[in-house]
Amino acid sequence: MDQFHIQVDLALGRMFEIYNLLNKKPKEYVSGMLLYYSEIHMIEAIGRHQDSNLTELAGILNITKGTASKTIAKLGSKGLICKFQREDNKKEVHFRLTELGQLAFEGHYRYHESRSSDIDRDFDSYSPDEQKLILHFIERYTEELSRYLEE
Repeated sequence: MDQFHIQVDLALGRMFEIYNLLNKKPKEYVSGMLLYYSEIHMIEAIGRHQDSNLTELAGILNITKGTASKTIAKLGSKGLICKFQREDNKKEVHFRLTELGQLAFEGHYRYHESRSSDIDRDFDSYSPDEQKLILHFIERYTEELSRYLEE
């Protein structure tokens, strides 16, 4: 393996380590309530896809229905989401954000805006071709990593 490939692997490995550490550290997106990565991203999925059901949310987040169900139960007990059934289909349960959940959803975006502004400026300074190259690399690397799951 040449030096460039080694440097890429080390840099991405470090990025993934930091990402994993961040996932384990709860943050306060709404006053007085700490939320974990999985919880705030479920809130984001529900906020962006209002009235989704469990299967849809699991697909959006690329998680199992069991994991989605556990996260939804936690958020329901915290008063961040509510469930409902449509008049035309009483079998299926759907979810939406409560007022508190909407505040967490908005707090999540404010957090990203404040934390990501520097890197966003960097990316904005790249040409469209450079941006495409970066995105292509990330997508290809993700595909390659997912092949490891098949072993």
